[in-house]
Amino acid sequence: MFRRDPRIRRPLAEAIEFSPDGIPYLVPEVVLLFKAKSPKKKDEADLALTLPTLTLKRIAWLRNALQMVHPKHEWIGRLNTAL
Repeated sequence: MFRRDPRIRRPLAEAIEFSPDGIPYLVPEVVLLFKAKSPKKKDEADLALTLPTLTLKRIAWLRNALQMVHPKHEWIGRLNTAL
């Protein structure tokens, strides 16, 4: 559950992935959701680098989550374009 808005939920098995070495990490779309609250230059750069690598399902998830917590967020337009 996203601590800033309990409406946003994701099964743990879908929120955490593992590197080839077995190191767990939070999936990029969830990380970007946290960064979206007050994006800085590095967060904008992270979105620009990550967006082309995301599947349509991940982009849609991030867009839908942003629409719930930050309905006027500028990233929503970029995500819509990517879909």
